[in-house]
Amino acid sequence: MVIGFDFDNTIVNYDKVFFYSAFKKNYVPKTISKNKSAVKKYLFKRGELQKWRMLQSEVYSNDILMAKPYKGFLKVIKKLVNNKIKIKVVSHKTINPYYGKKVNLHKISRKWLNKNLTNFYRRKVKVYFEETEKKKILRIKKLGCNYFVDDLENILSKLPKNIVKILFSPNKKTNNKKNFLVINSWNELTKNLN
Repeated sequence: MVIGFDFDNTIVNYDKVFFYSAFKKNYVPKTISKNKSAVKKYLFKRGELQKWRMLQSEVYSNDILMAKPYKGFLKVIKKLVNNKIKIKVVSHKTINPYYGKKVNLHKISRKWLNKNLTNFYRRKVKVYFEETEKKKILRIKKLGCNYFVDDLENILSKLPKNIVKILFSPNKKTNNKKNFLVINSWNELTKNLN
């Protein structure tokens, strides 16, 4: 069995990083919720789309090393590996951010993996960064994933029917019109797979 995982906002929890980076730049007040969706909502409500884009570029590049894995993710990976399940991480990630300083996003993301995953996990988890969404979908198919976990419904909806689609929705906000399996925490994944 092969299970695939998205990287950004599925494995990597940027909530506090988005708030910290936005607050540091005086984009948001201290009083808003300290998560990505609250920051995005605050900036969009004020028509600050350009600030949001710049913030995203900075968080996914220079500030990624402040982010942590979502709670429970490493335990889930260990359990899957112990059950002889192959783990693949497939992410749509351009080489450089769209805005701001040129930083190699693939290299800095691998640096995050080296910082947050022990040798055990790095040996067992194969990681693929694809420059386009189309290449990401093709990679998922080529790897023969039986399951794929992503935080984006539009990615899951493009996967073939033979792949079980799992929507990772830690903030419990989803339309779920596509009949995906929805999990709100990593502990729910192993329960559902059992």
